[in-house]
Amino acid sequence: MEAYEYLFRPIKVGHLLVKNRIEAAPAMPMLASLDCDVSIELIEWYRSLAKGGAGIVTVGDSPVSEEVAISVGHVLNLATDKIINGLSKLAETIKAYGAKASIEITYHIPHSHRSPADLSLSEIRALIEAHVKAAYRCLAAGMDMLMIHGGHGHLISQFLSPRRNLRTDQYGGSFKNRTRFVLELLDAIRQKIGQELAIEYRISGEELTPTGLTLEEQLEFAQVIQDRIDMIHVSAGMLYEEETVPRMIQPTYVPRGVNVPYAERFKKELTIPVATVGSMDMDHAERVLREGKADVVAMARALIADPDAPEKARFKEPQRPCVRCNTCIHRTHMFFLPARCAVNPMAGREQDFRQASLPAKRRRILVIGGGPAGMEAARVAAKRGHEVVLYEKEGELGGALRLASYPPFKADLHRYLEWTVRETMKTENLKVKLQEEATPELVRSECPDALIVAIGADPIIPEIEGASLLSINDLYLGNAEVGERVVVVGAGLSGSEAALFLAQKGAKVTIVDLLPLQKIDSEYPFINILALRSMLREMGVETILEVRPTRFERGSLFLMDRDWQEREIPCDTIVCAAGFRPRTVVVQQFRDLAPYVYAIGDCNNERGNLYKAVHEGFFAAMNL
Repeated sequence: MEAYEYLFRPIKVGHLLVKNRIEAAPAMPMLASLDCDVSIELIEWYRSLAKGGAGIVTVGDSPVSEEVAISVGHVLNLATDKIINGLSKLAETIKAYGAKASIEITYHIPHSHRSPADLSLSEIRALIEAHVKAAYRCLAAGMDMLMIHGGHGHLISQFLSPRRNLRTDQYGGSFKNRTRFVLELLDAIRQKIGQELAIEYRISGEELTPTGLTLEEQLEFAQVIQDRIDMIHVSAGMLYEEETVPRMIQPTYVPRGVNVPYAERFKKELTIPVATVGSMDMDHAERVLREGKADVVAMARALIADPDAPEKARFKEPQRPCVRCNTCIHRTHMFFLPARCAVNPMAGREQDFRQASLPAKRRRILVIGGGPAGMEAARVAAKRGHEVVLYEKEGELGGALRLASYPPFKADLHRYLEWTVRETMKTENLKVKLQEEATPELVRSECPDALIVAIGADPIIPEIEGASLLSINDLYLGNAEVGERVVVVGAGLSGSEAALFLAQKGAKVTIVDLLPLQKIDSEYPFINILALRSMLREMGVETILEVRPTRFERGSLFLMDRDWQEREIPCDTIVCAAGFRPRTVVVQQFRDLAPYVYAIGDCNNERGNLYKAVHEGFFAAMNL
């Protein structure tokens, strides 16, 4: 763990003195009320970020348009004075912990698909006025800062693009004309609020498409606006261009800090503070600051996974790592559901559990299985004061996490594995027994008050005539010999990651599956699937869908499609990633062995994942 010499240095942003260089980046937690006002849930979400030690806490995605706010729902509507009362409570809560309260004002939610050419002059003036009124409401509510979202290909940035701004009047054509809208917007806001609110401007350092804004164009624009703003926040990509989304919100397959070079260029050419963003954690942030590549580091998912990460870093304590599974983004941006986190069950539920009472009676609890579900349940139950014994039949904790975190591109998950094992082993009131299988006879002899069964699932290995199949366990942990030509049966996340792992080792890989890709991919966070499918294409991995393997002979796997047409795929090795079968029969053997029995994790789910495992473990423990 690094010494955080730079991370906790104060910094001036406009007239504000910010206590450290950590900004809780704007997110869209979908926790505002149905009528788009401040809710208790929203206040508690931002309380956790402020209390956890971030220097700036930015309330995310707050439209200046009532139409946009209502069409999305559960975001703050800055188009009405009614917002001021609730917003003042939110600002007070954030500032009570020494953080600066900022808010991102937007006209970009996906429901506002408008281009510059669509707007009349009166609509442009109305849009500027909407931003001005929203800014003033934020000032009246006691906010310290504004963030104006001018990035990710939304309307404000479209005015700047010579390829997407097709206007022929004073707002289009020359560079001067294309910047006119933003300059008028910033000048109008400053005229209304003066210097009382610091202004942060969010920008894509590069939009990363043939028609998108380039780094040089964005640098030229930033030099024009820097005397009107107090800090620039440098992201990348465009929300509506699929190929760039993994650069905006990087999944686990994309390197951390991939957008830092953009911030570094801005810092070299501007005189105002520059914030960088994108898959940052405390150690990475410290290095970026130490190397002079940015002045402030913004992070969202890292602080959703562990809101207390800044304070923990300050006292050199380990932080719960974000695994970049993007469950949080998938829920909020695809389904407009309240934000949740795979590894932090409290996220979005702070109000429900912050005042959770300790159990009236201390119970003796046995947990069977040391995977992610079992470890979470054991740890939480022990912290609630129960006497807990965790049995794991293998020689180490981890369960399915040891498999899932094996490929080099799953380093985020491996960090979480190390964290959860370490935290479990050091938890008071928790005794871990390795290489000891908890049989029904053993449990019966222990007479526990409660039993939590987390015994996992068995891999499904279909019979294919003439074929010898390797499981994912064989591939990663079994030292199995793998040939140069490999077929992976199963195009889901596990199979696709196995295919990428093999392709990166030089194998020629083909993925086959009975289902169509749309059905398969709908099960997983869209950003991660976009990135994974793109990487597989780049590695030359072929995917054949809606086929069934029938037999293996003469060095080939034979496939049958829906039209009963046969296809032959030459291969040396077949890896099966056809899913897992819950161990429900084994679970039944434990059902009557304690007054309270919970089955959690993969043994209770046909489609297990880390989110389900951790959350079921957490709730089982909280129910005792």
